[in-house]
Amino acid sequence: MRYKHIAATMVVAGLLSLVITGNAEASRRCGPTSEADGVGNMGTSWTLKSKHDDDGPGGSFVVGEEFEIHTNVPNQVWSITFADNGQVFFTGDDTSTATGIREQHPTANHPGTNQHMTAHAVNHTTGEIIDAAVDVAPVPACGG
Repeated sequence: MRYKHIAATMVVAGLLSLVITGNAEASRRCGPTSEADGVGNMGTSWTLKSKHDDDGPGGSFVVGEEFEIHTNVPNQVWSITFADNGQVFFTGDDTSTATGIREQHPTANHPGTNQHMTAHAVNHTTGEIIDAAVDVAPVPACGG
């Protein structure tokens, strides 16, 4: 009888863990991802993604921006700038690996407004320029 009680407790604890984990993950999904792909002025391909998320300070809503430069050339330095409706919120240099570059940074959510997210990159070695943009619509269920 004692073993049945232990087994039942373990099953209930496992199910509760799944429910809690599932709810935590579901709360992080905050609207659709906006995505754009293109090429720089010398042909290097890029991808820009942006979406609402609730992983800001204290669980606050933010808009995250992820920018990938698909260069196969390692050790090239790129200056990268992220902006939201023209307001710069990240600037930095990144050195490419054999698989490229991936920068990811959040900015504040602006409830009820479209957010025009941009990435600008300049390759210090070749002079190539990449300008990328996506629009992120407000999502009422996500602080928007």
